Amino acid sequence: MDHGTAQIALRPFRADDAETVVAWFRTPEDALAVAGTGAPWPYRAADLVAASTGDDRRPLTVTPVDDPDDVVGHVAVVRVTPTTGRLARIVLAPRLRGRGHSGELVALAVAEARALGLTELALFVVPGNTPALRAYAAAGFVRAAPDREHPEYVRLVRQVA
Repeated sequence: MDHGTAQIALRPFRADDAETVVAWFRTPEDALAVAGTGAPWPYRAADLVAASTGDDRRPLTVTPVDDPDDVVGHVAVVRVTPTTGRLARIVLAPRLRGRGHSGELVALAVAEARALGLTELALFVVPGNTPALRAYAAAGFVRAAPDREHPEYVRLVRQVA
């Protein structure tokens, strides 16, 4: 991947994007890795739409820069307090995984959080998801104390400058 040229972009999530995203969840473990321990199985488009609803959420669809209708990923920026937030439901299409796009996706999501006035971001990772832990560490996230409400996850945080 040419790191000097953006290859993906974010746009507002549309309900019809959900069908494409949930098609990437072929096993309960796929849904668990993206949607967490409360994810139903099978994970349906309506589940993603419901999880994307609320004034505290900004769900976003990942697309190629040159084709905003081609759904290649999803991320949500969730406001927790006026200045803190978290990234949720971070996923790339299988065809893009392992090609360096996760760093670009996280950078775009961090920029979105910054635009919302957030100064700190957290995210939760299912223990054992080593590729995700490596990708988030490369994006500047560090391990933090477990979240009291979700101690089953590895909690990572980073400042949004």
